[in-house]
Amino acid sequence: MVETVDILIESGSLLTMDGERRILTDGAIAIRADRIVAVGKTKDIRAEYRGRKTIDASSRLVMPGLVNGHAHLIEIARGLIPDNVHTSDWLKYWCYPYLAVTTEEEEYWYSKCIMAEMIRSGTTCFVEPGCKFLPSTLKSIEETGMRATTGSWVWDQGGPDGQKCPDNFLKMNLEECLEKTEHNIKTYNGAADGRVKVFATIEGVGTCSDDLMLGAKELADKHGTFTLMHKASSREEVAREIQVTGHRPVEHMYEIGALGPNVYLNHMTAVELDEVDMLAETDTKVCENPPAALKLAKGTTRTGKFLEMMAKNVTVALGCDGVNSADHKDMFRSMFLAATLPKDANFDPQAITAETVIEMATLNGYRAIGWDRELGTLEAGKKADLILIDIDRPEWVPSYNLVYSLVYSASGDSVDTVIVEGQILMEGRELKTIDLDEVFAHCRELAPKLAERANVKPESRWPVV
Repeated sequence: MVETVDILIESGSLLTMDGERRILTDGAIAIRADRIVAVGKTKDIRAEYRGRKTIDASSRLVMPGLVNGHAHLIEIARGLIPDNVHTSDWLKYWCYPYLAVTTEEEEYWYSKCIMAEMIRSGTTCFVEPGCKFLPSTLKSIEETGMRATTGSWVWDQGGPDGQKCPDNFLKMNLEECLEKTEHNIKTYNGAADGRVKVFATIEGVGTCSDDLMLGAKELADKHGTFTLMHKASSREEVAREIQVTGHRPVEHMYEIGALGPNVYLNHMTAVELDEVDMLAETDTKVCENPPAALKLAKGTTRTGKFLEMMAKNVTVALGCDGVNSADHKDMFRSMFLAATLPKDANFDPQAITAETVIEMATLNGYRAIGWDRELGTLEAGKKADLILIDIDRPEWVPSYNLVYSLVYSASGDSVDTVIVEGQILMEGRELKTIDLDEVFAHCRELAPKLAERANVKPESRWPVV
């Protein structure tokens, strides 16, 4: 008897990411509601299933959706900050001041624009490290159909570099930070029919006290979620931490007991080998963000220890960052950088493989946020979060090795179809849950008002006439 399913994807090349890392030719996937019910050869799946909707994937590579491990929705003034500013000054004189005057309306519409970019480049899940207006941001996530982790931006400005925080931007004391964080977790965790996890999101980068780091971790432990922060992001941050605490950033977290398996640290470009051991011992999670590291000259090819982390079985995910640091949300570009930078930095073409990088952008991303039991592979029983990539394009033809072409040749523009929990978010490059014309109209209207309120004027080294 042939069973009816909601979606039948057939005749594709399937990058399953299963335990054997099988690549199935002429493969098919049957989806019922939010789950994959069967994966196999097209002839075998057709014999058992009929789809209410059938997708011909004969010129498509089908794979699990990508995880953007670091995707700010609050950073919305794309191109406003100069490209020659060091991290500490970038935060103190540019990023924090404009974030301080961002409105709820702006965050809502720009977050939709950012999510449109992510969907169009194959991201189905992202890790948002803290927004200003959580309820409206959750609304935008729910409306777009994406999967995400998020929370409110909190800091007590009591860390070793708290002086760089503006008084007009979310000024809170320790008690207020922890109360807000726990309220968010209790109220919103599991929002959007379970597609959203709420984390204890604190800013980090030297702006948070030891008590806040420990308090956030205690809340994450209590409620079965994660705590997240930016850490070891620059040489300036490390120097300030050593000056005040006598320890490097990760070392200090280890000494006070703030590391752990539900702790997620972004950037981590300025780390020593003994700190790698501390991360491994505590099973702390890390996210590498090569586009932001390069633009902000964080020294990732000199002081980054991501290969050493992975060698010690530290879970290292992959991300982009915000639109004023990475300036894009295309995980294909992040994969290319993660695959090529270590080779050059070590004069060693064997330093890292394309396969490892794909794992970083899929399995490691889900593992880092506690979603790997349900996501990250094309297998029966897993959530139906997957993408179809058009391989009938010049950058893909001919392709003797789909894995190589995915990492070294392709861009996010080759993503054709995106599905999250069995819902089609994009098909044939057409977004189904976001009205781009409406989003663009709002963003273009709001942009000059934001720059004016922030008292920041866009700069051009060349004359604009």
